[in-house]
Amino acid sequence: MKKIFYLLVIFSMVLTSCNPLEDIHNDIDSQLNADGIVGDVTLTLSDDDYDDLDLSFGNFSSEDDAKSLLPAFLSEKYPALGVKLNPDGSIKEASSATITYKLFSPISSTDYTVSDQDYIDFGSDNLTTDAQFDAFLSSKFTSPKGSIVNLTYNTLVPQIEYTLTNADFASVGNGTFNNFDIRPGRDEETIEARRAKIETILLANFPDSSVGQQYLVTYAIYDGAVGTRQMLVQLSATNTYDLINGYTLTNADYDSVGNGQYNNFDIRPGRDEETEESRRVKIETILLANFPATVTGDQYFVTYAIYDGAVGTRNMLLEFNGTGYDLIGATLISKTSKFAYTGNWAMPLTFTPEEYTLMGQRFPNFSDTSEAERLIGIYLRTLYPFAAADDYVAVEYDFFSGSVSQRNVNFVFDGSLWNAIPTVIDSVLQFAHDGTTWVPDNTIKYTLTNADYALVGNGTFNNFDVRSGRDEETVESRRVKINTILLNNFPQYGEGQKFSVSYAVWKPGDDVFVMNLIHNGTEYVLQ
Repeated sequence: MKKIFYLLVIFSMVLTSCNPLEDIHNDIDSQLNADGIVGDVTLTLSDDDYDDLDLSFGNFSSEDDAKSLLPAFLSEKYPALGVKLNPDGSIKEASSATITYKLFSPISSTDYTVSDQDYIDFGSDNLTTDAQFDAFLSSKFTSPKGSIVNLTYNTLVPQIEYTLTNADFASVGNGTFNNFDIRPGRDEETIEARRAKIETILLANFPDSSVGQQYLVTYAIYDGAVGTRQMLVQLSATNTYDLINGYTLTNADYDSVGNGQYNNFDIRPGRDEETEESRRVKIETILLANFPATVTGDQYFVTYAIYDGAVGTRNMLLEFNGTGYDLIGATLISKTSKFAYTGNWAMPLTFTPEEYTLMGQRFPNFSDTSEAERLIGIYLRTLYPFAAADDYVAVEYDFFSGSVSQRNVNFVFDGSLWNAIPTVIDSVLQFAHDGTTWVPDNTIKYTLTNADYALVGNGTFNNFDVRSGRDEETVESRRVKINTILLNNFPQYGEGQKFSVSYAVWKPGDDVFVMNLIHNGTEYVLQ
């Protein structure tokens, strides 16, 4: 009969087609696919296969790319495979293909900025300690090992004390005497003139400073005699260094807190202002009286006179908390850092210039990826001599290729060696034939076992009796029992999972039927 059909097709196509041979072949192929050979393919793509797919790197860049390119590839490679149909034209059995392919799988990276609500929920206005970082990121991300989050957050950092050098003075035109001349009428008479030059120096010397970072700058001056002064500045979001409110206690201030006789604080052992806290309390009293309009968060950099056996000055930075002034030795700044998950969240391991030298590098970077991974793997053995199998380390190293950039790679210990986890991995996709072409499909082909029949009360003959009047006569009665079996055997699957189940029947006489089902979120129903 098929031969007669083919001859009729050929005859009709010769009469009607503009390109008869191509159309004949396509029509025959479609008829064969629609009710023809059913087979199950298991294939690992070879280098030749990638060439046929025009993938010069020998991998797919995404799963979507694989789903898009592989159907045509399978149709060309297995032209005879298709489906078998039921009398009503629905698919009874479909060919399947399980394809193992190379997938480019770079390290997952996410950018996240901590919000005001995050700080409220977390119960802190900053993230500073290792424990805080781990707890916060664990509450926000459920990520696979090796995943990276680029986190922007507020953190406490200490003030940086810096003294201007001769080179600094020279860079702003003050190299002759290496100081600022603050005499009346001279260039650096005003504090703003000095602030502007100090800003230029700090921007040049510390280009990677974070917004909010404070510098306590000591600088040489000349006011008729050689001396030094200090200035506290803070980096703003506009990349300028702003002067923190500076205030020097006056004689009236000392008098207001009982120190008017000598107009200083006596910090010698056993004296009233020996401790920093005793001085803070008196300075707080002065600031509250002098600056009643201060708002929460305002800071004052206070200079005060002391006597410790000799006359001198000291500085204190205080911040208004709404009712009083707190002594602060650290500043809240905004910062962005990289964190990697290796069982807990922490910054990835990085290397010092000395460590690059230990790993045989002339410069503090690598220029070959394979060599970097090999040498880092060796070096990790010296850093973690007691590592256990499956221990995991996230590494960030500097890589030179025209310019220096950072690369991330994860290592896992196999009990003997630290191995870099590749960014190209083996992945698997499953396809099914729909009668016309191959489509991505998660159908699992399953044949009922004796234990399955026993589970639903059919263990005596290990089949379903589909004769008229018997328990499994109807398709629905069989579906209910097969649903029970699938839910019992495959609890890990949920909505959308498909099964093509082969089961034995007695009608009378032995036969095998096939039922195609899909999980609807609650149970398996007919497709």
